Parts: sequence; C-alpha cells; structure tokens
Amino acid sequence: MAPSRRLSWDVVRVVAVAAVVLNHAAFEGPVLHPELGEPLGRHPFQVGASILLVISAYFVCVTVRKGSTLRWLWKRICRVLPPYLAAVLATYTLLVLFGPDNWILPTPRDLWGNLTLIASLDPTVRLIDGSYWTLPLQLLAFAAAALLWPRGIGAPSRITVLLWVMVVAPVILQWNDRILHSPLVVQQVWNGFGFHRLQLFAIGVAIWLWAQRRMGAVQLGALLVATVYAQYVHTADLPSSLGIGAFLVLVAFAARGPDWTVFTRVRRPVQFLARISFGLYLLNQEVGYLIAYHLMTLGLGRPLQVAGSIAGVVVLAWLLTKYVEEPAFRVLKGTRLGRAPFGVRPSAGTYGRPG
Repeated sequence: MAPSRRLSWDVVRVVAVAAVVLNHAAFEGPVLHPELGEPLGRHPFQVGASILLVISAYFVCVTVRKGSTLRWLWKRICRVLPPYLAAVLATYTLLVLFGPDNWILPTPRDLWGNLTLIASLDPTVRLIDGSYWTLPLQLLAFAAAALLWPRGIGAPSRITVLLWVMVVAPVILQWNDRILHSPLVVQQVWNGFGFHRLQLFAIGVAIWLWAQRRMGAVQLGALLVATVYAQYVHTADLPSSLGIGAFLVLVAFAARGPDWTVFTRVRRPVQFLARISFGLYLLNQEVGYLIAYHLMTLGLGRPLQVAGSIAGVVVLAWLLTKYVEEPAFRVLKGTRLGRAPFGVRPSAGTYGRPG
C-alpha cells in the first residue's frame, strides 16, 4: 500500500466490516441457528453494511470524474464481480458439502440465481449468503454514475436536488406500508433495485460535496438527520438507525478532517484488514455460521465459536483477496476494454475542481 494512503479511511472501513462480522457471528448466527446457543446480545446492531454503501458512494464521486466514465465503470466491475462470483461458488460448495442436514441448504437454482444477480428480483431464489444483497445495488450505482455524471448530474444545483429526492421520495412512497400492500411485482422491484436504500448513496455523495466545500455544514446536517429518519422508516430499527447516524459523523470526519495518525502504531494490521475487507464481507455470514457449528460439535462454547469463526473467515478472505480479487483485477483492467479511451470525459469547468 502507498505510504500516502489515508489511514482514516482504512480505519472507517475496518470498523464498518467489523460491525458486520460481529453482528453476524455474535447475534444473527444463533438467531438463525438456535443450536449454536444463546445470542451474545438482545438486539441486532445492523450498521456495517449500510455504512459500506455510504463509503462506496463517496468513492464513486472521488473517482468517477477521472477519465472515461465507461472505462471507469469497467474497472469498478472488475474490482467487485470476480471476488463475488468466487465467494458465491465457495460458499455454495462449503454449505453443500459440510452443512448439517437440519439447515436449509442452497439448491443449484439458488446458485444460478446468485451468480446472475437476480436473487433479489426472483422470489423463488434464496440468497446463498444474506450479505449479497448489496452487490446488485453497488453495480447499479456504478452504472448510474457512469451514465449520469458526463451529462451534468455533478453540477451542484442539480445534484443537491437529486440528493433530497433520493432521501425523501422513498419515504413518501413507503408511507403507511404502501409497498407492503402493493402487488408482488412492485415489492420485488422495490427491494431488488434498493429504492429503500437510496438515502445511503445520497448521504455518501453529500459527504463528498461537503468535503469539497461545495455543500455547507447546515445542509449536510439536515441531510444526515433526514437519512437517519429514512433509515428508521424503512427498517423500524431505531438503535441501528441512530448508530448509522453516529457512524456517518465519523465518515464525515474521515472525509474532511486530518488523517488519523493516532492509529499509526497499528497501521499494518489496519491496512491488512482494510485490504481484505471486501472478502470478509462476502464470506463472513454463512461460512462463519458453518465454522461455528462445527466448533460447537467439538464441544466449544459460544465465545470460542465466535472467535474461531472470525479467525476462519479472516483466513478465507485473505485467500480470496490474494488469489482472486487482486489478480483478476490486474488482468481484467489491462484488457483492451480496460485501456480503451472511450466514453465521455467530464469537464473540470462543468463539474468543479477535482477531489
């Protein structure tokens, strides 16, 4: 990793992924599989995946204006799709081979639906891992940025209006459980395209604007409050929504404040975990439950199950990063498609100074 890499972003990313992993290992696992024992806590604390979407939206803004947007889109796809496909295959294989008989194991149809990213739109397909719901949303966000940014969506007057629409419109549409009482096809489109998650992408863009001093603190604060409220409306989970609000403040400090040199002494482990963070996200849930189950059969209690499952997925995430994510990205970005100067180049005079 380059010495100039900001440590603050690595810390934020690691804390967000750690929140995902700990919530799954300590709480969600025993809730879904009671044979594992009692959950370590009374309520889920679901903040990590949402914050990762916020961070993703922020770095879309940081990078999308540099060069061809279509080439940029190809590189984003090269970064996330190969490790995702490998994680789907690995998780499916491990569950089929080592999953206990009393678990609902994935079918070949589930495998095909997850590989083709249609699981969220097809009610007959189950997500092989619950964490996979973010992948279609990220790819849709990448595609939207590549299409809209060269057409002027980055202009401050337009983007501010769009952000408020992204936060407020889904709340209005979902008010009084309208979506829940809508036809099934409407519910599938709503959930599959993540309209109830738009506020997370909006606040990520808003934080970038504030970091670039193209949005005032008052408007950012108003959008942050509106985002937390929208999250609560969509999830009915007040503690997690407030936790996301607190985390958003942390993300804003990472975006605009000085680097967090207080963590310099632990830079190497933080950077290592940040490097494998995507693999951790992809592999931690179902594979972690499976590791915990087999540790339970060996007589280990819940704390050791949690520690063992986390250690196991860290090793698997490193393998996925080192042998799939990074080499696949190097190869694919070097193809003709990754090097071709096609697409519309945004103008710095139109879209503001670089970030």
